[in-house]
Formats: sequence, C-alpha cells, structure tokens
Amino acid sequence: MAETAQIRQRVRRMIDQAKRTAEVRRSRVAAESRDGERALRQVAAPMFKTVAASLKAEGHPFRVSTPADAVRMSTEASGENFIELVFDTVGEQSELRGRVSRVRGHRLLVEEKVVSQGPAVGSFSDEDALAFLLSELGPFVE
Repeated sequence: MAETAQIRQRVRRMIDQAKRTAEVRRSRVAAESRDGERALRQVAAPMFKTVAASLKAEGHPFRVSTPADAVRMSTEASGENFIELVFDTVGEQSELRGRVSRVRGHRLLVEEKVVSQGPAVGSFSDEDALAFLLSELGPFVE
C-alpha cells in the first residue's frame, strides 16, 4: 500500500489540476458568453421578430419573447407551440441549441438540436437564424 504522504501529494496535485482546469473553463465560458449574448440579442431576436411579423401578415399569428439566454417565437394560440434558440454553457463547449415544442392532440413533442457551438457561435449570422427558423416552421403553418 502507498504511504500516506504519497497519497496526500497526489491528492494535492489532483486538486491543483482541477483548479487550473476550472479557471481555464471559466475564462473560455466568459468569452463564449459574450458571443452567445450577441448572437441572441443582435442576430436571432431581430430575425425572429421579422419572421413573426411576416407570418402574422400571412395569417399565422406568432409572438416573440426573450427569456434569459433564449429567444422564443410561439404561436398566439398556445404558448406550448414554439421555436426557440437557447444559449447553453453547461457542456464541454458552449452552444446555441434549437428547441421546438409542438402540441399534437394530448401529446407534447419536443425536439432539440445544436445549431452552433464553440467558436462558431461568434459567427452566427442572420442567414443562420433564418435557415433554422424556416427549417422548423413547416408543421406550424400547414
């Protein structure tokens, strides 16, 4: 069996490494959070509002809301029918995740997919937001 002094030394090294790893992650998340906030507020929110206005003009009323770290476009008929982009920093890489919720009869169908992650979040564009919305809107307007 290893001596207590050796065990304590290895435990200290593990603790130091964990602290260094956490500091690097905090720094990375802070930078990615700025990009995520920009992607949501300056890109996704205006695009969601523009698409919602276009849909309303075509007889499909939607509303846009901006809860914390997300942009959501929901049908006016039901708040459970929505398309949203959520910024998430929990995983290994920060990501913009698309979430779609639809009520069908008594069932609630929820789907999620990664729309952009890591450094690519910083280059998230109007075209990316529009492509995501258009790919998910079909079931809401059929």
